[in-house]
Amino acid sequence: MEAATVRQGAVAAPPRRKPRPVKAAAPAAPARKAPARKAPTRRKAPSRRPGGQLIPIAAGAATAVRQLPDSSLMVRMTRGRAWIGVLGVLLAGIVAINVITLGLSAAAGHIETNITALEEENSLLSGRDARLYGSARVRHEAAGFGLVAASSDGTSYLQASKQDVAIAAQRLSAAASGY
Repeated sequence: MEAATVRQGAVAAPPRRKPRPVKAAAPAAPARKAPARKAPTRRKAPSRRPGGQLIPIAAGAATAVRQLPDSSLMVRMTRGRAWIGVLGVLLAGIVAINVITLGLSAAAGHIETNITALEEENSLLSGRDARLYGSARVRHEAAGFGLVAASSDGTSYLQASKQDVAIAAQRLSAAASGY
């Protein structure tokens, strides 16, 4: 057989094309000046509801999601082995999120248990504090030292004079020198 014969089922290579020569651009004609006119300006109506600027973004996102299954990237990916890897990564992500959520809920349970225990302890300590430092105990201890509570009709206010201040200053200085 000759070398020029074509094997059965073989595809012939496409013929090579010669590159086209690049044409030089013609010099541009001078632009004619049109009379200056201002375009009428339009004001946008203010958004009547909050988040009105998000509607175009949401519409664009909805269009992108709607066109995603037909995109060439998705078609190529689902026909190849890359799809298995993508699904594996997505499933691993879902499992990781579930594990993190379970860990956070367990930590929240421990915190709630600690809060309950501290509230019980706080209640017990408040009762002990009231019993130890309550007015009834103070009166009882004072009576043990021979002290008596003053009656309301036996109390009055004293007026301090300049002479009282001088006497108090002398007594304080004498007490300070005694130490």
